[in-house]
Amino acid sequence: MPMGSDVVTIGTFDGVHRGHQSVLAAARRATALHGGRCVAYTFDVPPRAVTGGGDAQLLLLPSTKRILLGAWVDRVIEAPFLEVRDRSPRAFARDVLLDQLAARAVVVGESFRFGVGRSGDVGLLASLAAEMGFDLVVVPPLILGTEAVSSTRIRGLLQAGNVEEATALLGRPPLLRGDVVPGDGIGRTLGFPTANLRLDPRVLVPRHGVYFSRAYAGGIRSLALTYVGRRPTLADSSIRCEVHLLDAPSRELRGETIEVHLYQLLRPDRAFATLAALTDQMCLDLQAARRAAPARPDASDPDPLGG
Repeated sequence: MPMGSDVVTIGTFDGVHRGHQSVLAAARRATALHGGRCVAYTFDVPPRAVTGGGDAQLLLLPSTKRILLGAWVDRVIEAPFLEVRDRSPRAFARDVLLDQLAARAVVVGESFRFGVGRSGDVGLLASLAAEMGFDLVVVPPLILGTEAVSSTRIRGLLQAGNVEEATALLGRPPLLRGDVVPGDGIGRTLGFPTANLRLDPRVLVPRHGVYFSRAYAGGIRSLALTYVGRRPTLADSSIRCEVHLLDAPSRELRGETIEVHLYQLLRPDRAFATLAALTDQMCLDLQAARRAAPARPDASDPDPLGG
């Protein structure tokens, strides 16, 4: 059987968190050893979204995930999951790893599963690698605290509003990204004009509340208050994401795309008896954000990822 030419790492890579980064770093080391290209093989949809094996909401837009992966590998392949989900582990190794990807070496995490019904594990993959003539590198989980870093763990932290710990596991602040769409102008009436973001429903939103954050939009880089929730004071029902820039923008942002990096949950969402009470609380939120601002110097924050 001809020897392959590339090093391939396989995974969903949702979030491209520090656990994923340890696998990607191992793939780069293997590429330095074997030569060829470093290739990340991922899927157009998370397998769990199709198989029902877990929370289907994403940590990142697929386009943003591709950008993050591109910082580690030479090529990102986003495969149609429906085309491979019913293949046996042997057929996946033969058809995808060898014939399609020409893998000289394969790098996966210890919990990697593959093939129809997730029937293949790293033990089976090791046997197939020995038989088919490619090398296999299995990367142990990255333990931070007392648990492995995982997308499931990060989702739980975001749903609890613990963006600081989620940041430690991601290796970057959690982010929201969306186009600015027309709002109802209530924020401006209350003295807090906001940009209203249309979020992709596939992406997980954090615990509802007000966050100290930073917003990026076409050259604008400003600390911000970001609200995510259903506006219970106004008896709204849809999830809203509203961003108030601490540095007033010099232009209209409608139609632009804003990326928001979340730093701290200032308070959970709740209903207020009157709009005046809500305005008073928003003034307190602004004061809290300004007190937190010196700890977030502009130079310490990552650039927007885009996507």
